[in-house]
Amino acid sequence: MASAVTLTAEDFGTLTNGQGRSVSVQKFTWQTVAGLKLSVLNLDAAIIELCAPDRTWTSSANVLLGVERLEEYLQLDPTLICAAHFEKGWPLLAGNGVRSDALGGQPVDLNRVWHSFVDDTRLHLSLVRKSLAKHQSTYATVTISVEPSNVVRIQYQTCGTNDEMFRLAHRFLFNLGGCNAGAQATFEHVVQLNADSYVDENRNLRTAAENLADLRIAQHLGLSLYKARNQGLERAESIQGIYGLNNTAEDGFAMRLIHTGSGRAMELYCNFPWLHLSILDHLPAGKDAIVPFYPREGIQRVSLVYDLQELILSVVGGTELASTDDVQQDNNADVNHDRQQHHSTAYLGKYVKHDGFLIHPLACPSRSTGNHNPTPVSPDTQLPNPCRGQTPMPFIGHVTLKFGICKPLTAEENAQSPPASN
Repeated sequence: MASAVTLTAEDFGTLTNGQGRSVSVQKFTWQTVAGLKLSVLNLDAAIIELCAPDRTWTSSANVLLGVERLEEYLQLDPTLICAAHFEKGWPLLAGNGVRSDALGGQPVDLNRVWHSFVDDTRLHLSLVRKSLAKHQSTYATVTISVEPSNVVRIQYQTCGTNDEMFRLAHRFLFNLGGCNAGAQATFEHVVQLNADSYVDENRNLRTAAENLADLRIAQHLGLSLYKARNQGLERAESIQGIYGLNNTAEDGFAMRLIHTGSGRAMELYCNFPWLHLSILDHLPAGKDAIVPFYPREGIQRVSLVYDLQELILSVVGGTELASTDDVQQDNNADVNHDRQQHHSTAYLGKYVKHDGFLIHPLACPSRSTGNHNPTPVSPDTQLPNPCRGQTPMPFIGHVTLKFGICKPLTAEENAQSPPASN
């Protein structure tokens, strides 16, 4: 009997540094019988592919705005790619998708290649990150596992030899409609955050009720922005902020995404106190800058979130007759072709305004564990270090991604949906 989860490794390319030394980049790929596929590199511990099935169970699509080739990965802005980022303060996202120094044949720092160890279907990646200061290093591990029920678990851990603490996490770029589905699919999502406060673009701590879309309540994104635009609200087509997760997020989901068209649903659980969410507003606009909204669809579909007590089902039982050979990746290259023509490079078309969600778990700037909503500091202010002079303590973070299926509304539910307002 075939295993419910398989993990395979293959060569993804070769890196060369300025001294001519070469290192092989490996790609590790998990596949579940239930239709999930995850690919991770030992370069930057980067997650480059995550395929999830739709409600038909007959096809899957890559829901991560990732890459297909090593050359493509090396030329992307590190603020966008799904590498495991070392961070000390708040995230700074000012890139436009491509590195300013991105040139073919540039030598690469081989210290970005993590050591890998495979334990059955669990991958352990480890790295020693050396500081410019003598005898100061940060030791990091990322452990990734995939379960048969389409659950991805990631553990991050860092420990430094000095009194500084670097936190580690991935910056995920999701579009559950598919990586090439574009802005229209972004606005077809229902979004919900388990957060009571957020930090706006001016670094002011505000309550969730003050936000353009109060994401404590499940919101159909297209409908919310449609209403905001009609009401003349400022920045009506933007959703972004650093959200302070409330205490109940420790026991429940931190964030929920549902793509109403395909039926794909995802919940993120984490023990990070903050979550950075945006619709990539810091990126340049794509070719189709004006995105249509569908209020009627939004009103009908938003009720689904209240019927999702068992959002993450035991999908193995429902797909036990399926095999990995039945899983097909939904390639929509033709859909994205026209949108990519105006970019100097084809792959840059994936990284434009509103083409997906940036979802970035974020730890506190200080090491205080009792306060989940510390007051943010000015970018020019030196962050306090309460552990200065003490024995360094490790940072440990956990992120879990659960994928499920949201079924379409029945005829009765469609009939009971309220009419759309003009």
